[in-house]
Amino acid sequence: MAKKALRGLSGIRVFELLENTETNYKVGEAIPIPYAQKLSRDVQTSNDPIYADDEIYDDEEVFDGEDFELEIPEADLKLMSVFEGGIYDEETGEYSWGPDDKGKDYAMTFKAKRKDGNYRMFRYYRCKFKKVKQDLQTQNNGTQVATITINGTFYRRALLSDPRVRKLKDSMKPDDLTWLDTIPTVPETTEVVMPPTPTPGGSQEDLSSMTKDQLLAKATELGITTVSSSNTKDQIIVAIQEKLNEQGE
Repeated sequence: MAKKALRGLSGIRVFELLENTETNYKVGEAIPIPYAQKLSRDVQTSNDPIYADDEIYDDEEVFDGEDFELEIPEADLKLMSVFEGGIYDEETGEYSWGPDDKGKDYAMTFKAKRKDGNYRMFRYYRCKFKKVKQDLQTQNNGTQVATITINGTFYRRALLSDPRVRKLKDSMKPDDLTWLDTIPTVPETTEVVMPPTPTPGGSQEDLSSMTKDQLLAKATELGITTVSSSNTKDQIIVAIQEKLNEQGE
């Protein structure tokens, strides 16, 4: 029998929560967290006793969250804004943070390699990064790295139909790993594909083939100020298309 003990960690990605209500759940595009070294998880519970007739009638255990500690050797400044909730300025390359900055909620996926060569895949529906720690010290023998430790908590999502914390799946073949690429939207939506609309600046099809950075550059070129890196590709495409349609009138 093939051994399935876990012995790895890789492919951590987070997805900003765009909607998390009792009826709707939706996330944004994947943001990779490279070079993960360690991810510790620990379910937290508390007891909420109910008293009656001067004694404990029921002692209910309440789920408070699943605490985690993530260790990575480095993080660029844009990624620090994910961990701390600060502001990264794409133009100046500066990152600023203050105690009033609040981090966003994210979903997370990652995988752990098994001894049989396949993977156990993890999908968490809501996490919040709470604290970032990094100890800087003078060089010793040239091998010391100032590891970044990020603490946070995984929570239930708000959906009444499925308020789960996490879902796991074992891969059987490489194609199975695409399960980590997306977080299903609730309720499920069917994408409506609109036919290309010719415009002076290009077609819908041309815009769809662009990267997010290319779309932001085009938006700037057209003088569009209502979109930024926090918008999704689809939102940027809609803004550009509307602008191009205006120019074509």
